[in-house]
Amino acid sequence: MLAAIAIFLAFYILGYLFGTLSPGVTGSVMSGFKDEVSPMKDLSPIGLMLGIFENNALKTFLVMVLGLGFGIVPAIFTLANGLILGIVTGSTASKCGLLYVAVGTLPHGIVELPMVLISAAIGMKLGTDLLLALLRRKVNMIEELKEGLLIYFCWIFPLLFLAAILETFVTGPLLYYLFMAR
Repeated sequence: MLAAIAIFLAFYILGYLFGTLSPGVTGSVMSGFKDEVSPMKDLSPIGLMLGIFENNALKTFLVMVLGLGFGIVPAIFTLANGLILGIVTGSTASKCGLLYVAVGTLPHGIVELPMVLISAAIGMKLGTDLLLALLRRKVNMIEELKEGLLIYFCWIFPLLFLAAILETFVTGPLLYYLFMAR
């Protein structure tokens, strides 16, 4: 878990610096980010919530399971998410202010981000355990995988659903009422 947090924070800070200091790099990342989310803007609120949930649930599940590849995918996923979120935060903060960023991320992010990091941490642990098993250390890979899946389905999956509800029905309306409906 500490490795996932450290990777995320290091690349979030780097991304934030890029986002505030390098408009050229930021523009292309923001454009790609908008392209990724633009198909969702025409969905009904329930469709949007389900789309957000499906995206997050699928990615976190894959990151966890693909950790069996020596933890490389979860590490790269954590690095990329930190970098992109940092760029988006830095760019948005420089244009709209930190209050806008806080309102736009905290309601759902306080639930979603820990679930993403826990999934990545489980994936990195599975990768480390596989490496130890290959080095003939005593590791029960089946039990480790079962434990990871149990955590995923009992905690991560339902809390990602809650985060999608918050993102759709709390974050969006808060942003609108505080900043757009003037």
